[in-house]
Amino acid sequence: MNLINNIVTVGGWTLAYRISSFIRDIAQSYILGAGLFADVFSLSFKFANSLRKMFAEGAFNASFLPIFSNSLKDKGHEEAQKIASQILTWLILMVSFLSIVCLIFFRQIMSGFAAGIDPSTEKFEHLISIGKVCSPYVAASFLVAMFGGILNTLNRFAMPAAVQLILNGSVIAALFLGPFFFPSTAYTMAWATFLSGIIQVLILWINVKHCGFNIGFDFSSKKNEVKKFFKKLLSGVIGSGVLQLNILMDFAILSFLPTGAVSYFYYVDHVNQFPVGILGIAFSTALLPPITRAINAKNNNIAQKQMNLGLLFAFIFTLPTAVILMTLSELIVGAIYGRGNFTPEHVAAAAPALVAFAFGLPAYMAAKMFSTAFFANKDTVTPFRGGIISIVINLLFIVLLMPCLKHTGIAWATTLATWGNGIYLVSKLKMRCKIFVDKYTLLECAKQLLISAIMCGTIFVMGDLLNNLTIPGAGDRNIRLLWLTGTGGLVFWLVGKSAGAFSFMKEIKALDQ
Repeated sequence: MNLINNIVTVGGWTLAYRISSFIRDIAQSYILGAGLFADVFSLSFKFANSLRKMFAEGAFNASFLPIFSNSLKDKGHEEAQKIASQILTWLILMVSFLSIVCLIFFRQIMSGFAAGIDPSTEKFEHLISIGKVCSPYVAASFLVAMFGGILNTLNRFAMPAAVQLILNGSVIAALFLGPFFFPSTAYTMAWATFLSGIIQVLILWINVKHCGFNIGFDFSSKKNEVKKFFKKLLSGVIGSGVLQLNILMDFAILSFLPTGAVSYFYYVDHVNQFPVGILGIAFSTALLPPITRAINAKNNNIAQKQMNLGLLFAFIFTLPTAVILMTLSELIVGAIYGRGNFTPEHVAAAAPALVAFAFGLPAYMAAKMFSTAFFANKDTVTPFRGGIISIVINLLFIVLLMPCLKHTGIAWATTLATWGNGIYLVSKLKMRCKIFVDKYTLLECAKQLLISAIMCGTIFVMGDLLNNLTIPGAGDRNIRLLWLTGTGGLVFWLVGKSAGAFSFMKEIKALDQ
């Protein structure tokens, strides 16, 4: 398997998804601004989307993919198909039951999730109505994850990554159609979210069928692999969805702050999710199958090599991205959202939260790499414990920072919790997985960090020059942003090339061959 090609395939489609997300957010901020309906839709969508990422993208893939992959390799096509059918059957029954219970008690669930909103207000009623429409998207996401996992195991990475675009395409269309059908565009966006989940399931199911797997209902006696899957799914939920669980808690606490705080947090979180989504999803999707195979073959040297090189490859993008987001936060937020009903005051209020989120990017990527190693080793307990530690850290710093920093304090709490999780996982890596971050990787990471610091200094110096020199268009926000990011990126590449920071790429190519 070609690691770089798979990362590029998944990352390329995820990049397209993130760009379409920006288009969606730009249109949403322009039309809804940071008012009541923006807050309500942000809460409803984040509730559904975070559950999707926590259960489906994280725990589900980590629990299902190794079991299906091993069954296909060791027991053949028919047995793997039977196991997948049994998992599908019990999964649909479980998800249907939970969805019905959720809808029946949705008012009570939202009273807990958004406890800061008075249940007697119009804002809460809109939250219930819009949230009920968005929530079934979580149920569809389980099937999307399952069919996508089957295709990934068969080295077909493009379609599972490509179907993500359906969500944003549907919501963008809804933004412009909304005023003709509902009291607010937010309602149309909720229905578009619901319908996009159904469309994604159908497309992936058809693709799986074309690959020769007829996955259907199977009520026969459950196989051991099926029982093992559901046990791992439960313990893997917190371990693989730490960031999402913390963000869910963050949004619950944000509901206590004045109107607009939820929207600020939502918008800058999406900016931060751009590199997180592209790199995090691409690396975890592309790395899990080869590391799983290496560990199953008891070839820890190859597994360690894969993880260390993956870590370097991730950091070479993550560190300069974090520097740009932190040093140019207000320019970036203004360039993306600063128009229409999203005023300059909104931009100034949202930007500090982006600085906080960006500081946690390297920790998030490291935790993603380490979690992949644990999951490949069929260990969901260690990431689970890391998740608990992260949640405790998040709550502690929310209590300490929110009173003075408001929504920005909550962003910092999330970042510090991510660092805590990453540090815990790396401390347990050698003991649990028999692999570790070697000295070469640590030295290369230190080199990348130093180059990123040089890049940061360059951006500050260049900013001062733009203030003092007469450069065409330097006063324009977007042109200024292009000047600074372009200069910073060029310096990172030139210094990195001179220092040999990209030499590990040759090792990745050699490993692929």
